[in-house]
Amino acid sequence: MNNQINETTSRSKIVALTSIMAALIAVTTMIAIPMPPPLSSITLAPIAIFITSILLGPSAGLISAAIGSAIGFLAGTSIGTIMAPPAYLYLFLFGIVIARAPMGLLVGLLRKKKETAAMIVGVLTETIIFFGIDSFVFGVAFALITLGTLADLIFVPISYGILKAVRKILKISYLA
Repeated sequence: MNNQINETTSRSKIVALTSIMAALIAVTTMIAIPMPPPLSSITLAPIAIFITSILLGPSAGLISAAIGSAIGFLAGTSIGTIMAPPAYLYLFLFGIVIARAPMGLLVGLLRKKKETAAMIVGVLTETIIFFGIDSFVFGVAFALITLGTLADLIFVPISYGILKAVRKILKISYLA
């Protein structure tokens, strides 16, 4: 019985932390650098996705990236920090969730192999998915602009530094 209580408490903590990280991903999604139309923007969300996925694992990475990206995108378009042509609003919403959720999942799955490589794979996956969607919708030539999301690679060393600081403060390697 005691193990069940501890296991439930641990699951509760993970659910709570996943929710908090989804909120952080939403906020960092709203902080956006515009890209040329009809593309949307580059956001700070990859940092929060990397940290979530590495500390909490693949399930939390996938769920918080999907929910946080969706909420952040919709909020960002509502307040004007993210520009999306009205005709493409739901396509862009679909795209950010479809690209960022697998990013969180893969970083979480690969985290114990090599964290920096996991983050790089996450960015490459996100870029390939965005490129695929944009190729289908706008054509390959125009989708080449999507390769600009490779700029998210700059977030790898930043995320690694933040991870080191968080681990030092919390005295942990992983939370799940």
